Amino acid sequence: MPIELKADAVRLFAEIGFLGLSRGHTGQAETIFDMLRSLRPGEEAGAVGMALTALAADRPDSAIKALKSAQQTATVIAFSALAHARLGEVAAARALVEDLEAMGAEATLLDMAQGALGKG
Repeated sequence: MPIELKADAVRLFAEIGFLGLSRGHTGQAETIFDMLRSLRPGEEAGAVGMALTALAADRPDSAIKALKSAQQTATVIAFSALAHARLGEVAAARALVEDLEAMGAEATLLDMAQGALGKG
């Protein structure tokens, strides 16, 4: 029988993962985000969390790979821009920032993505 996680449980696990990541518990956070990605593959929480653990480990290529499988929300696109910029793929990062601008993304996401390019 497959495990089903309700939205509140997904949010709770994601918060625990982000908290662990912020405190340097990268391995444990990665386990949580991998579980979220497995149980809710199209959603952003697991993919964004996996991308952040990859970025924390200076693996922007792994971050990009993690984000490609998620639904391309503004949040996912913003973190993709950040990962491409960290990898040195400035043209790809710039194109993603332009996508965010065109979709009217939240200011915080746009600022983060633009900041990765050194503008904003």
